[in-house]
Parts: sequence; structure tokens; C-alpha cells
Amino acid sequence: MNNYEVLNVLDESWSKQRLIEKIKKGQSSEQIVQDFIKENKNNLEILIDLLSKKDIKLLNYMEVLANCELNLIKELRIKENKSNIKNTENIQVINPIVKVYREFKLSLFMKEWGNKFVIGVLIMLSIISLTKQAWA
Repeated sequence: MNNYEVLNVLDESWSKQRLIEKIKKGQSSEQIVQDFIKENKNNLEILIDLLSKKDIKLLNYMEVLANCELNLIKELRIKENKSNIKNTENIQVINPIVKVYREFKLSLFMKEWGNKFVIGVLIMLSIISLTKQAWA
């Protein structure tokens, strides 16, 4: 197998689509890496032989690039979470039913106004029934 074929095989076996499928199946990142190393041991040895000291710098750059991608993903998640929180707050502020529900607490109402409310309703019913009788 020539060098070009080795690189293609490694590239195909480390494709992002394959990695995502393995992650969806529940494999950990450590397990994925170890499986990749086991499956591609010979090709990785050829690749290591191809690398010279100059290419080691390239590996360092690739590592920094991967870290940059991780940082970007973290920032996007933070912004997404903040956006979701703001959207939820906006929906709650806009929706008057949610506002009334937040402000109205039945237990507090019943504790402070329960007896007065019941007495008021009874008085209103008495007035209505007396008025009906008076007009009849």
C-alpha cells in the first residue's frame, strides 16, 4: 500500500460521520480512539514513519486547531443556552396568562381572603334571591 492509500484509508476511517454514528451508539471518545488505533495499527505506523520533525509542527497546529473548534463549540452552547433562557423569559413576559398565573397563588389567596370571599359570595346569593322574591 502506498502512502497516498494509507492516508485515504485513515481519513475514511476517521470521518466525522462515522464518529457521530459511534457517539450516537453510546461509545465514549476514549473507546472510539482506542478502537481506531487497534483497527488501523499498521497504517498508523506507516504514517508515523512518514512524519518528519517538520511535520511534528503540523501535528501541533492541528492540535491547536482542534482546541479552537472545541472552544467555539463551547461558546456556541453558552450563547444557545442564554438565547433559550431569554426566549423563555420573553414568552412568559408576553403571555398575560403566565403573568397572572405567577402572581396568583391560590393557597395565599385562600389563607388571607378565603373567609371573606365565602361570606361575600353568600351575601351576594342572599341579595340575588331576595331581589328575585321581591320582583316575583
